[in-house]
Amino acid sequence: MENVKDKSTCLGKLERCKNTIQHFKIRVDSYLYEPSTMGLFETKAYLKNRISKLSEANRKLLEYLKTTKEILPEQYQMVNFHIRETSELEFDFMEYTLKFRKPVRIRQHV
Repeated sequence: MENVKDKSTCLGKLERCKNTIQHFKIRVDSYLYEPSTMGLFETKAYLKNRISKLSEANRKLLEYLKTTKEILPEQYQMVNFHIRETSELEFDFMEYTLKFRKPVRIRQHV
């Protein structure tokens, strides 16, 4: 693959990660997901910390890629790792939000 194509692809993926992370940052502070148990408070704190770290890592990777002409294999690996980490955050966040769903009661017709 060409470096230009790799760089362009990486920038696009990092921009999508940035948007995803920003979306979760807003949602985790939503009143819909206010924790009511110690476990949920701990999970929320964990998610907020992870969001903050991923946001900073994303900012640094984007900044680096925008200022360099070529992407080195190490940076390409870092981008792929960051994409995986963002996907894992998405999974963890979905698990957290599922704990706030109200159980659906099915009425039986007699």
